[in-house]
Amino acid sequence: MRGYPRILTIDGGGMRGVLPATFLTAFEARFGGPLGAAFDLVAGTSTGGIIAAALVRPEEPVPAADIAAIYRRAGPHIFGRSLWRALGTMNGVSDEKYDARFLERVLADTFGGHRLRAVTSPALMLTAYDIERRQSVLFRSWNAETPDKDYSLADVCRATTAAPTYFEPALIRAQDGSARAFIDGSVFAANPTLCALSAAMDLYPGASGYLILSLGTGQQTQPLPYLQAKNWGLAGWARPITDVILDASSEIIDSQAAEMVGDTHFRFQVDLTGHHAALDDARPETIARLETMTLAEVARDSDRVDRFLALNHWLPRYRRK
Repeated sequence: MRGYPRILTIDGGGMRGVLPATFLTAFEARFGGPLGAAFDLVAGTSTGGIIAAALVRPEEPVPAADIAAIYRRAGPHIFGRSLWRALGTMNGVSDEKYDARFLERVLADTFGGHRLRAVTSPALMLTAYDIERRQSVLFRSWNAETPDKDYSLADVCRATTAAPTYFEPALIRAQDGSARAFIDGSVFAANPTLCALSAAMDLYPGASGYLILSLGTGQQTQPLPYLQAKNWGLAGWARPITDVILDASSEIIDSQAAEMVGDTHFRFQVDLTGHHAALDDARPETIARLETMTLAEVARDSDRVDRFLALNHWLPRYRRK
Protein backbone atom coordinates (compact mmCIF):
# COMPACT_ATOMS: atom_id res chain seq x y z
CA MET A 1 0.00 0.00 0.00
CA ARG A 2 1.44 3.35 -1.09
CA GLY A 3 -0.84 5.43 1.14
CA TYR A 4 -3.17 8.42 0.77
CA PRO A 5 -1.89 11.86 -0.25
CA ARG A 6 -3.67 14.67 1.63
CA ILE A 7 -5.05 17.44 -0.61
CA LEU A 8 -6.51 20.82 0.37
CA THR A 9 -8.37 22.90 -2.24
CA ILE A 10 -9.88 26.37 -1.79
CA ASP A 11 -12.33 28.06 -4.15
CA GLY A 12 -12.27 31.56 -5.55
CA GLY A 13 -14.75 34.15 -4.34
CA GLY A 14 -13.29 37.56 -3.49
CA MET A 15 -14.09 38.80 0.00
CA ARG A 16 -16.01 35.60 0.61
CA GLY A 17 -12.60 34.05 1.14
CA VAL A 18 -13.32 34.91 4.78
CA LEU A 19 -15.52 31.77 4.78
CA PRO A 20 -12.71 29.22 4.16
CA ALA A 21 -10.31 31.31 6.26
CA THR A 22 -12.73 31.10 9.19
CA PHE A 23 -13.35 27.42 8.58
CA LEU A 24 -9.60 26.74 8.60
CA THR A 25 -9.26 28.70 11.85
CA ALA A 26 -11.84 26.44 13.50
CA PHE A 27 -10.22 23.43 11.89
CA GLU A 28 -6.77 24.34 13.24
CA ALA A 29 -8.23 24.67 16.74
CA ARG A 30 -9.42 21.05 16.56
CA PHE A 31 -6.29 19.87 14.79
CA GLY A 32 -4.07 21.40 17.46
CA GLY A 33 -1.69 23.32 15.24
CA PRO A 34 -1.00 24.79 11.78
CA LEU A 35 -2.80 22.86 9.04
CA GLY A 36 -0.34 23.36 6.20
CA ALA A 37 1.92 20.52 7.26
CA ALA A 38 -1.06 18.14 7.39
CA PHE A 39 -1.31 18.17 3.58
CA ASP A 40 0.84 17.00 0.70
CA LEU A 41 -0.70 19.35 -1.88
CA VAL A 42 -2.52 22.65 -1.42
CA ALA A 43 -4.35 24.28 -4.35
CA GLY A 44 -6.24 27.54 -4.60
CA THR A 45 -7.99 29.81 -7.06
CA SER A 46 -8.24 33.59 -6.73
CA THR A 47 -8.88 34.49 -3.08
CA GLY A 48 -8.38 30.79 -2.30
CA GLY A 49 -4.95 31.09 -3.92
CA ILE A 50 -3.90 33.72 -1.39
CA ILE A 51 -5.04 31.49 1.47
CA ALA A 52 -3.29 28.45 -0.02
CA ALA A 53 -0.01 30.30 -0.54
CA ALA A 54 -0.12 31.79 2.96
CA LEU A 55 -0.64 28.37 4.54
CA VAL A 56 2.53 27.04 2.87
CA ARG A 57 4.65 30.21 2.99
CA PRO A 58 8.31 29.12 3.20
CA GLU A 59 10.04 29.33 6.56
CA GLU A 60 7.00 30.73 8.39
CA PRO A 61 3.57 29.44 7.33
CA VAL A 62 0.73 31.83 8.20
CA PRO A 63 -1.77 30.51 10.79
CA ALA A 64 -5.35 30.44 9.58
CA ALA A 65 -6.45 32.93 12.25
CA ASP A 66 -3.92 35.45 10.92
CA ILE A 67 -5.20 34.90 7.37
CA ALA A 68 -8.74 35.62 8.53
CA ALA A 69 -7.44 38.78 10.21
CA ILE A 70 -5.99 39.96 6.88
CA TYR A 71 -9.49 39.88 5.37
CA ARG A 72 -10.88 41.93 8.25
CA ARG A 73 -8.03 44.42 8.24
CA ALA A 74 -7.21 44.80 4.55
CA GLY A 75 -10.49 43.95 2.81
CA PRO A 76 -12.12 47.38 3.23
CA HIS A 77 -9.00 48.99 1.72
CA ILE A 78 -8.58 46.52 -1.16
CA PHE A 79 -12.24 46.92 -2.12
CA GLY A 80 -12.48 50.59 -1.29
CA ARG A 81 -12.64 53.43 -3.80
CA SER A 82 -13.22 57.13 -3.86
CA LEU A 83 -16.26 58.84 -5.32
CA TRP A 84 -14.00 60.21 -8.07
CA ARG A 85 -12.89 56.72 -9.09
CA ALA A 86 -16.47 55.48 -9.11
CA LEU A 87 -17.49 58.38 -11.34
CA GLY A 88 -14.38 58.13 -13.51
CA THR A 89 -14.90 54.44 -14.25
CA MET A 90 -18.69 54.77 -14.59
CA ASN A 91 -18.95 52.39 -11.62
CA GLY A 92 -16.65 49.88 -13.29
CA VAL A 93 -18.09 50.09 -16.81
CA SER A 94 -15.26 52.01 -18.50
CA ASP A 95 -12.36 50.71 -16.37
CA GLU A 96 -11.71 48.27 -13.53
CA LYS A 97 -13.57 49.11 -10.33
CA TYR A 98 -10.59 49.02 -7.97
CA ASP A 99 -7.00 50.16 -7.94
CA ALA A 100 -4.82 47.08 -7.41
CA ARG A 101 -2.04 48.92 -5.61
CA PHE A 102 -3.35 48.23 -2.12
CA LEU A 103 -3.85 44.54 -2.94
CA GLU A 104 -0.28 44.41 -4.24
CA ARG A 105 0.97 46.05 -1.05
CA VAL A 106 -0.84 43.48 1.11
CA LEU A 107 0.63 40.63 -0.98
CA ALA A 108 4.13 42.11 -0.73
CA ASP A 109 3.78 42.45 3.06
CA THR A 110 2.48 38.87 3.37
CA PHE A 111 4.96 37.08 1.10
CA GLY A 112 8.00 39.36 1.00
CA GLY A 113 10.64 38.02 -1.36
CA HIS A 114 9.59 34.36 -1.20
CA ARG A 115 9.45 32.60 -4.55
CA LEU A 116 7.37 29.76 -5.88
CA ARG A 117 10.33 27.38 -6.14
CA ALA A 118 11.00 27.78 -2.40
CA VAL A 119 7.72 26.03 -1.57
CA THR A 120 8.65 22.38 -1.07
CA SER A 121 6.29 20.62 1.34
CA PRO A 122 3.40 20.70 0.93
CA ALA A 123 3.36 21.35 -2.79
CA LEU A 124 1.45 24.43 -3.99
CA MET A 125 -0.67 24.97 -7.10
CA LEU A 126 -2.49 28.17 -8.12
CA THR A 127 -4.62 28.85 -11.20
CA ALA A 128 -4.62 31.78 -13.66
CA TYR A 129 -5.44 32.52 -17.29
CA ASP A 130 -2.93 34.00 -19.76
CA ILE A 131 -4.93 36.53 -21.83
CA GLU A 132 -2.28 36.98 -24.54
CA ARG A 133 -1.51 33.32 -25.15
CA ARG A 134 -5.16 32.47 -24.45
CA GLN A 135 -4.40 29.50 -22.23
CA SER A 136 -5.15 28.26 -18.75
CA VAL A 137 -2.08 28.19 -16.51
CA LEU A 138 -1.28 26.24 -13.36
CA PHE A 139 1.49 27.72 -11.23
CA ARG A 140 3.09 24.64 -9.66
CA SER A 141 5.82 24.82 -7.06
CA TRP A 142 7.32 21.51 -8.14
CA ASN A 143 7.76 22.78 -11.72
CA ALA A 144 9.37 26.09 -10.75
CA GLU A 145 13.00 24.98 -10.83
CA THR A 146 13.64 26.73 -14.16
CA PRO A 147 13.80 30.56 -14.24
CA ASP A 148 11.00 30.84 -16.83
CA LYS A 149 8.53 29.15 -14.46
CA ASP A 150 9.65 30.68 -11.19
CA TYR A 151 7.72 33.73 -9.97
CA SER A 152 7.49 35.51 -6.66
CA LEU A 153 4.63 34.26 -4.48
CA ALA A 154 3.24 37.80 -4.33
CA ASP A 155 3.10 37.90 -8.15
CA VAL A 156 1.37 34.54 -8.62
CA CYS A 157 -1.19 35.58 -6.01
CA ARG A 158 -1.72 38.85 -7.88
CA ALA A 159 -2.23 36.83 -11.09
CA THR A 160 -4.74 34.38 -9.65
CA THR A 161 -6.79 37.23 -8.11
CA ALA A 162 -6.92 39.52 -11.18
CA ALA A 163 -10.69 39.29 -11.49
CA PRO A 164 -11.98 40.96 -14.67
CA THR A 165 -13.83 44.24 -14.04
CA TYR A 166 -12.56 44.34 -10.44
CA PHE A 167 -8.80 44.64 -11.02
CA GLU A 168 -6.66 45.20 -14.10
CA PRO A 169 -4.89 42.10 -15.51
CA ALA A 170 -1.64 41.22 -13.76
CA LEU A 171 1.52 41.67 -15.81
CA ILE A 172 4.15 39.67 -13.93
CA ARG A 173 7.71 38.61 -14.68
CA ALA A 174 9.38 35.26 -14.17
CA GLN A 175 12.88 35.05 -12.78
CA ASP A 176 14.30 35.03 -16.33
CA GLY A 177 12.66 38.40 -17.02
CA SER A 178 9.93 37.14 -19.34
CA ALA A 179 6.55 38.83 -18.83
CA ARG A 180 3.06 37.36 -19.07
CA ALA A 181 -0.39 38.89 -18.52
CA PHE A 182 -2.93 37.00 -16.41
CA ILE A 183 -6.48 37.21 -15.15
CA ASP A 184 -8.23 35.34 -12.35
CA GLY A 185 -8.15 31.54 -12.48
CA SER A 186 -11.86 31.43 -11.64
CA VAL A 187 -12.63 31.82 -15.34
CA PHE A 188 -11.87 28.11 -15.74
CA ALA A 189 -11.48 26.61 -12.26
CA ALA A 190 -13.44 28.44 -9.57
CA ASN A 191 -13.11 25.17 -7.66
CA PRO A 192 -9.56 23.83 -8.25
CA THR A 193 -10.22 20.30 -6.96
CA LEU A 194 -10.07 18.53 -10.33
CA CYS A 195 -6.89 20.40 -11.25
CA ALA A 196 -5.38 19.31 -7.94
CA LEU A 197 -6.56 15.73 -8.35
CA SER A 198 -5.07 15.52 -11.84
CA ALA A 199 -1.75 16.86 -10.52
CA ALA A 200 -1.83 14.41 -7.61
CA MET A 201 -2.16 11.46 -9.99
CA ASP A 202 1.20 12.47 -11.49
CA LEU A 203 2.86 13.51 -8.24
CA TYR A 204 1.86 10.42 -6.28
CA PRO A 205 1.91 7.40 -8.60
CA GLY A 206 0.35 4.26 -7.21
CA ALA A 207 -1.51 6.09 -4.44
CA SER A 208 -4.05 3.96 -2.59
CA GLY A 209 -6.54 6.84 -2.78
CA TYR A 210 -6.77 10.54 -1.92
CA LEU A 211 -7.97 12.32 1.19
CA ILE A 212 -9.38 15.66 0.01
CA LEU A 213 -10.58 18.66 1.99
CA SER A 214 -12.38 21.07 -0.37
CA LEU A 215 -13.52 24.48 0.91
CA GLY A 216 -16.10 26.64 -0.84
CA THR A 217 -16.71 30.38 -0.64
CA GLY A 218 -20.48 30.26 -0.30
CA GLN A 219 -23.27 29.13 -2.58
CA GLN A 220 -26.37 30.97 -3.74
CA THR A 221 -29.40 28.73 -4.30
CA GLN A 222 -32.04 31.44 -4.57
CA PRO A 223 -33.97 31.01 -7.86
CA LEU A 224 -33.70 33.52 -10.70
CA PRO A 225 -37.35 33.85 -11.80
CA TYR A 226 -37.90 33.30 -15.50
CA LEU A 227 -40.32 36.20 -15.82
CA GLN A 228 -37.57 38.53 -14.62
CA ALA A 229 -34.58 36.93 -16.35
CA LYS A 230 -36.20 36.57 -19.78
CA ASN A 231 -35.90 40.32 -20.40
CA TRP A 232 -32.46 40.87 -18.92
CA GLY A 233 -29.71 42.29 -21.07
CA LEU A 234 -26.13 43.09 -20.13
CA ALA A 235 -27.22 45.31 -17.25
CA GLY A 236 -29.69 42.79 -15.85
CA TRP A 237 -27.27 39.88 -15.94
CA ALA A 238 -24.24 41.85 -14.75
CA ARG A 239 -24.67 41.05 -11.05
CA PRO A 240 -26.21 37.51 -11.03
CA ILE A 241 -24.09 36.02 -13.81
CA THR A 242 -20.92 35.98 -11.69
CA ASP A 243 -22.62 33.97 -8.94
CA VAL A 244 -24.19 31.65 -11.54
CA ILE A 245 -20.83 30.91 -13.17
CA LEU A 246 -18.98 30.42 -9.88
CA ASP A 247 -21.71 28.26 -8.34
CA ALA A 248 -22.23 26.10 -11.45
CA SER A 249 -18.51 25.53 -11.97
CA SER A 250 -17.84 24.73 -8.32
CA GLU A 251 -20.84 22.43 -8.00
CA ILE A 252 -20.13 20.25 -11.04
CA ILE A 253 -16.43 19.98 -10.17
CA ASP A 254 -17.34 18.98 -6.62
CA SER A 255 -19.74 16.33 -7.94
CA GLN A 256 -17.15 14.89 -10.32
CA ALA A 257 -14.42 14.85 -7.67
CA ALA A 258 -16.72 13.10 -5.19
CA GLU A 259 -17.53 10.40 -7.76
CA MET A 260 -13.83 9.88 -8.51
CA VAL A 261 -12.56 9.83 -4.92
CA GLY A 262 -15.47 8.44 -2.92
CA ASP A 263 -15.96 8.84 0.81
CA THR A 264 -12.49 10.30 1.40
CA HIS A 265 -13.60 13.50 -0.36
CA PHE A 266 -14.91 16.16 2.05
CA ARG A 267 -16.53 19.35 0.81
CA PHE A 268 -17.56 22.14 3.18
CA GLN A 269 -19.76 24.93 1.86
CA VAL A 270 -21.96 27.66 3.34
CA ASP A 271 -25.42 28.32 1.91
CA LEU A 272 -25.74 32.06 1.33
CA THR A 273 -29.32 32.00 0.09
CA GLY A 274 -31.08 35.05 1.46
CA HIS A 275 -27.79 36.58 2.63
CA HIS A 276 -26.42 39.05 0.12
CA ALA A 277 -22.63 38.98 0.07
CA ALA A 278 -21.12 40.38 -3.13
CA LEU A 279 -17.56 39.37 -4.01
CA ASP A 280 -16.39 42.90 -3.19
CA ASP A 281 -18.55 43.48 -0.11
CA ALA A 282 -15.92 44.24 2.53
CA ARG A 283 -18.13 45.95 5.07
CA PRO A 284 -17.25 44.91 8.65
CA GLU A 285 -20.82 43.82 9.30
CA THR A 286 -20.78 41.54 6.24
CA ILE A 287 -17.47 40.00 7.26
CA ALA A 288 -18.76 39.40 10.80
CA ARG A 289 -21.94 37.80 9.42
CA LEU A 290 -19.95 35.46 7.15
CA GLU A 291 -17.72 34.43 10.04
CA THR A 292 -20.77 33.69 12.20
CA MET A 293 -22.38 31.64 9.42
CA THR A 294 -19.18 29.63 8.94
CA LEU A 295 -18.85 28.79 12.63
CA ALA A 296 -22.50 27.74 12.68
CA GLU A 297 -21.84 25.46 9.69
CA VAL A 298 -18.81 23.93 11.45
CA ALA A 299 -21.00 23.21 14.49
CA ARG A 300 -23.74 21.64 12.35
CA ASP A 301 -21.21 19.55 10.44
CA SER A 302 -19.10 18.71 13.48
CA ASP A 303 -19.30 14.95 12.86
CA ARG A 304 -17.87 15.29 9.36
CA VAL A 305 -15.10 17.56 10.59
CA ASP A 306 -14.20 14.94 13.20
CA ARG A 307 -14.38 12.18 10.58
CA PHE A 308 -11.95 14.01 8.32
CA LEU A 309 -9.54 14.53 11.22
CA ALA A 310 -9.85 10.86 12.18
CA LEU A 311 -9.10 9.72 8.62
CA ASN A 312 -6.20 12.14 8.44
CA HIS A 313 -4.81 10.49 11.55
CA TRP A 314 -5.47 6.86 10.65
CA LEU A 315 -5.03 6.59 6.89
CA PRO A 316 -1.40 5.81 5.99
CA ARG A 317 0.58 8.71 4.53
CA TYR A 318 1.81 8.34 0.97
CA ARG A 319 5.23 6.77 0.67
CA ARG A 320 7.41 6.79 -2.41
CA LYS A 321 9.20 3.58 -3.31
